[in-house]
This record gives sequence, structure tokens and C-alpha cells, in this order.
Amino acid sequence: MKKCALLLALVLMTGMLSSCAVSETDGGAAARLVCLNIGKADCMLLLYQNEAYLIDTGYEQSWPALETMLRQYGVTHLNGVFLTHCHEDHEGGLLALAQSDIGVDAWYAPRIYYGINENLHPAVRAAAVRKENVSWLEAGNRITVGSDGAFSVLGPLSVDVTNENNNSLVMRFFCGQGSILFAGDMKEDEEYELLQAGAFSSCDVLKVGHHGDNKATGKKMLKIVQPDVAVILTDSREEPDTPASSTLKRLDNVGCVSCISQDFSDALEITLKKGQKPAVTDVVWDNVPKRAENISLSMDAENDTLTVYNQGNETLNLSGCMVYSTKGNELLTLPDATVAAGGQIVIGTKSTDSGADVYLNAKKVWNKKNLDRAIFYDAYGRVLACTDNGLAE
Repeated sequence: MKKCALLLALVLMTGMLSSCAVSETDGGAAARLVCLNIGKADCMLLLYQNEAYLIDTGYEQSWPALETMLRQYGVTHLNGVFLTHCHEDHEGGLLALAQSDIGVDAWYAPRIYYGINENLHPAVRAAAVRKENVSWLEAGNRITVGSDGAFSVLGPLSVDVTNENNNSLVMRFFCGQGSILFAGDMKEDEEYELLQAGAFSSCDVLKVGHHGDNKATGKKMLKIVQPDVAVILTDSREEPDTPASSTLKRLDNVGCVSCISQDFSDALEITLKKGQKPAVTDVVWDNVPKRAENISLSMDAENDTLTVYNQGNETLNLSGCMVYSTKGNELLTLPDATVAAGGQIVIGTKSTDSGADVYLNAKKVWNKKNLDRAIFYDAYGRVLACTDNGLAE
């Protein structure tokens, strides 16, 4: 696996590792957190002392990226899978994971959630594929990791019946090498409640709540947590108001280095070692085609078409690529086609009146009355481009 290591001193170094599996020779001494670059979605892999835990699983369409991450790191068995809350950008890969050959010891989710029948809960459905049950977590629970590590559950403390984000599982991972606060999609209401309960303490790394929007990660929490590194999992092409400039400013004011997933290649990795500042690494997968660049889109909602522009220097193969409609919550795989360098291709549907180059097997995809975003993924679940129909949200 090729890597470019970015230390907190912002000194860029390069190196190469043949495998990212936890080494037996060093006893898995370092704690490592791998965060996928898959748009506005959470999916993280924690590795410590030959144990592996998954925190959220991204979108359904980003499952190929999750599967690639596990394969690249030599993970064939997970000690636990945590779902922070019931939103599709966190739970989308659960079913595919359950249907895979990856071993899973335990499925975890917060006991507090709202607006969904337990039998339809995404963690319950995933566990049921293997005839297993979910371990429901509440504040005060602790899951041990290795010889000296643990996940400590901080929240949620009470149910929010208006915003599922405030029912997010909030955890602090700590071990002999350092600590990480996982904030899920916690917004200001849950954050305030945890502040009042005295739940927060200092940590080395903060996984920022709700993709870095302006209604989370407040000054009072940051004054207590004081992280060296903050990870924000988002893509501003998909969610233009993230990360919010106000959130980035608050993080900078406490001397924290912000790492935004969209600025990295396939993933970013944070390494914790006792007595050292966290080290941040840009990760590029081995033996996987490089993410295509210089791709753009335009949408014609009236004619129900999406045009893909290849402004790169190489032909783009659309085999296995996917398009997603945020308004219709519809995911479609493109028919096999190619786009020449400097060229374009028009993708139509059964509702398209004028000619298109290829057609999706759908009657109507793009909404012409309400805001609809198109997200274009490659076969590895990586975001290549986004556009919208030009309407206000």
C-alpha cells in the first residue's frame, strides 16, 4: 500500500508498505484509525493489538470501498461493528457486510433510537442475516480492546424524537497509546446534554460530529476535549455547507489540525503512539485503479438526463459506475460504456425524449420540482463528481 505520511508538523514524507495488517513483530503497539474518503458518510476501521473494529459502514453504494479497505488491511475478522445511528450514510453497508465472508464477533448499536421498529433496525437486520443478535449500548457501558484498551460509551443519554442525529452513539476509545472521541452525528442538543453530565475529557483525536456542520463541535466541548487532530468525514461537492467555516475556525482556535476526508486519496490513517503526536497518513490502495479525476456532471431534470464530462487525459470506463439521486434515494448502475478523453456522454432514462448515448433502466430519476443532487461513483464506491438540478434546498 502506497502512502504519503503527513505529520502534524506538516512535513510530508513518502513511504511504501506491502501490507497494512497489524504486525505481530511490534505486538500491534500503535493504535490506528483508518477513515474512508467516500463522500458525506462515515466509515472507520480501528486497529489495535491485533483486534479490528468497524465504526459505521457508509452508504450502500460505498460498500465496495469498505470491502477494499478490509482487504487492503488484511482484515478477515472484525471483533465488533458499531452503528452510531440509523441514517443511511452510516448504516448503508451493514447488510452487505453481513452477507460477506468477513467474520463479526459482535454487532453494536445505541439502545436509544427513534422512529423505527426494532425488527427493521438496520443493525438488527444485519445481525439477523447470521442469526445473531445486537448488543444494545447505553452510557456507562465499556467494551474492552486488547490488554489495555476500551471503548467507553458516553451517550446518548436521552431520546430525541425530532432529530436522530442527537441519538448518536458517542464513544471514547482509549488505550496505552492515546485516545479518540467518536462523536457520530451528534449535534448541539446532545453535545449540551453530555457537557452538563460531565461526560467529556481530553483526547488526542476527535472524529467531528455531523460532518463538520455549524451546529456541532462547540467551543465549550472543544475547551475540554482539546484534540491534536480532528477528522471531518465529508465532501463539500455532496454537502456544500460542510465543513462549516465556523467549525474549522473553532478547531483552529484550540490548536487542532483538521483533516477533511475529501482532501485525501482513498482514505486517511491516523497512528497513535505513546509519547508522540498523532501522525496522519494519506492512503492510496494497492492494485486498485487510481480514482478518476477531472470528471464533471450536468443535469437536465426536464429531459431526465445526466451528462458526464471527461476532462482528463485518458478514456474513462463506466463499467460498474453508479449514479445516486439524493431526492429519490435511488441508486442505479450504469450500462457499460466509455467516455473518451475530452469527451462526454449523455445518460438518459425511459422518460428521456431527446437522444441519449446510454439509458438507465428507470422510468424517471431526476426531480424537477425540488432540489436533487446526482452523485457519481466508480465501481470501487468512490465519489467522482456531483451536480444538482439548480433548485434551492
